[in-house]
Amino acid sequence: MYPTLPNGIADFRLLRTEADRYLYVDKTEDVAALAAHLLHDPQLFFARPRRFGKTLLVSTLEALFTGEKTHFEGTWLGRRGHWDWGCHQYPVLRLQMDIRDVRTREELANELRGLVTDLAQTAGIAVETDRSPSRMLSRALRALHKARGRKAVVLIDEYDTPITDNIGRPAALADVLSMMRAFYGTLKRQDECIRCIFMTGITRFSQAGLFSGANHFRDVSLFPEYNSLLGFTQADLRDTPALATDVAQCARNVGCTDEELREALRRYYDGYQFSRKPEAVYNPFSLAECLAVLRKPDPYRRWNQDALPNAWAQSGTPDLLFRLWESKQYVSPYATRADSAADALEFLETAEYAASEPDMTALMYQAGYLTLKRKPEHESQGGYYLDCPNREVSRTYGLSLMRWQERKVLGWHVAARVQTDSNADAVRQALLQGDAEAIRASIDDFIQLFVYPEQILPHSNKSIYSFEDHYRHLLLCLFAGLNMDVQAEAHTLAGRADIVVRARDRVIVIECKLNRSAEDALRQVWHKGYVNRYRGSGKPVTVVGLNFNEGTRTLDGAAVRALGAYDSQRRRWAHEPCAQHTLAELSAMDAKARWRIVEAWPLSHAVE
Repeated sequence: MYPTLPNGIADFRLLRTEADRYLYVDKTEDVAALAAHLLHDPQLFFARPRRFGKTLLVSTLEALFTGEKTHFEGTWLGRRGHWDWGCHQYPVLRLQMDIRDVRTREELANELRGLVTDLAQTAGIAVETDRSPSRMLSRALRALHKARGRKAVVLIDEYDTPITDNIGRPAALADVLSMMRAFYGTLKRQDECIRCIFMTGITRFSQAGLFSGANHFRDVSLFPEYNSLLGFTQADLRDTPALATDVAQCARNVGCTDEELREALRRYYDGYQFSRKPEAVYNPFSLAECLAVLRKPDPYRRWNQDALPNAWAQSGTPDLLFRLWESKQYVSPYATRADSAADALEFLETAEYAASEPDMTALMYQAGYLTLKRKPEHESQGGYYLDCPNREVSRTYGLSLMRWQERKVLGWHVAARVQTDSNADAVRQALLQGDAEAIRASIDDFIQLFVYPEQILPHSNKSIYSFEDHYRHLLLCLFAGLNMDVQAEAHTLAGRADIVVRARDRVIVIECKLNRSAEDALRQVWHKGYVNRYRGSGKPVTVVGLNFNEGTRTLDGAAVRALGAYDSQRRRWAHEPCAQHTLAELSAMDAKARWRIVEAWPLSHAVE
């Protein structure tokens, strides 16, 4: 049996000692570069979303700095011998900070005392257990330095877990922050005992503003050279022999070609980007879990490339984000400012916020629900925007949001679940049938289930209902929860269509308006040529215009035009909006001429 990707194993030593069972995709060249960087710049912080391999990275650095050369045999680092094993061997103090469910200073103090006590015992040094956690850590560092005669490398994994676990709980957060500041502040006062410190977490250190006593860390999370340090690239799937073998075997198991499976994996789990380097990254946990399922397929469940496992969803839910919505701390200034073309990467590099006043956009990026995407229309300027990484995350977020709202609004009883499922099915049927009134009524019924706080930010007089994005996000959550292939802001040469749904037998282009009309939404689709990119799809296209009313908080209008299939020889759709000017002819006109024509189209021509 060939080695396979491990499911949730984050111990580098175990992966290497059981190489016949577990596949290790060699990242040691990047790890060596990070270690050299750390020795030169001795306080580094590195953020990635949960389940992305941060603990495995820390375990690898621990083995490297403790000089366990045998575990690197056969890797890039072991083959090339680019590491001075004698010179760079240090005692290592590893703090595993994934401490959860602590709500008071005393509870956290007890957890930290236990952590330092266990570390001291492992290192063979003695500490007094009746001291404060900060004092215990200080004495442990001095004792380790004295016993080994060298400064220690300190590795801190998931530094922010106790903090993010309490965001949205003001009293508990204040206690936890106070204790963590004191605990981490100890490290800053131990320069004579510490060679370097490496820290990982989900929330970015430079943005979080959590530690006034430890603000000397350099954040390398967005450095291009570390873009694929964690996770897998498309090249890894193609060029790692054991991984390519695993994918090929899984493809045979489910009865598809290797290329079909690779494309499904890419669409479902690839798509993360953490720097300006144009390189997409797979979520390693999701990919490993999916291949584990496909390796032993269920004989009673047919292969479906549009419904791969949502392992990431099952490993945790975005409760933090939902708590923030409830506490009215849920919209970022980035998301609501007028300059919507601002570069998202610059925002992530410069935004600052405190744990008591978190920035929703930055948190969604750090939690893995958003990632960087390059803007095609700003290719030369290197512009970026934030979007959902892949289909797994889109579906996870949509389902989680629907379930959370279902609990909050309707409660966990059978009638509520039946009502929600029935309503969602009505939306699907109306959309596929192209029934404008049924679309309006069913979507309006759906959005009435959602209850949101009135205000965007404290002391703001702007309601969330005054933002078109609010309604568009609800639709995205709905379609993702229905397991529909949905894309937000589908780029064209002339702009971005709000939502595109790719059904098996058609493409549905949806444009949303606020306080306008559904017909205005359709006219924008014609004017901007949003349907042009689907001429060669081979599928009929339906265009849906929606208008939401801020005052009544309803969907008060829907307009539908079923264009049918595109005839490339006649250069026209089967059912053009206007007999005088085809959409193909419009696309060849200048913008002003197009708008004059489209604006004059009467309702009977705009809606079938």
